[in-house]
Amino acid sequence: MLTGRTHAAAGAFFGALAGHAIGSPETGLAVGALAALTPDIDAPGSIIGRRVRLVSVLLEALAGHRTVCHTVWFCLLVAAAFAALGSWAAGFVPGASALWGLPALAGALSHLALDACTVTGVKPFDPLPLPGRLAFLGHPHGPIRTGTWWQEIPAMLAFLALALAALRV
Repeated sequence: MLTGRTHAAAGAFFGALAGHAIGSPETGLAVGALAALTPDIDAPGSIIGRRVRLVSVLLEALAGHRTVCHTVWFCLLVAAAFAALGSWAAGFVPGASALWGLPALAGALSHLALDACTVTGVKPFDPLPLPGRLAFLGHPHGPIRTGTWWQEIPAMLAFLALALAALRV
C-alpha cells in the first residue's frame, strides 16, 4: 500500500490545481491533502483510521479494505461532505465555501489513481459492471509493489515539489 504521506502529497498537488479554479490554490492544497486520506478510513492502521478508530474497524470488518471506500462513489461523497463543510463554515471562516468540494474530489480521486497503479489495484466503479471496451476500468492495477522507503520517499517528495509548484502557477 502507498503510505498516507504519499497520498496526502499527491492530494495536495491535485487539490492545489483544483484550487486555482476556486480562486485559492492554498485552500485547494489543504483540502486536497485531507480528502486524499479519506479512502483509507477502512484501514485501522492508516492516518485517518487511527483517528476514527471505531469507524475504521467497523468499515474494515463489514467491507474490507479497498472496497466501498475506494470507489468514485465514495469520492463523490467526500466531495459533497467538504462542500457542505465549506458552506457551513462560510459564515465564520474567511474563504470557506461550497467550492471546497472541487479540490476534495481531486484529492480523493488522486488516492484511487495511485492505488490503481499498484499490483492490488482498485475497483473504482463497484458494484456497477462496465460494458465492453470500458471493462478494463473495472479493476485497474499496475506493476507497483509498495511499502519500501525507496519507493515511497521519492514519490512523496515529487508530489510535494509539484504541489509547491502548483501554488506558483
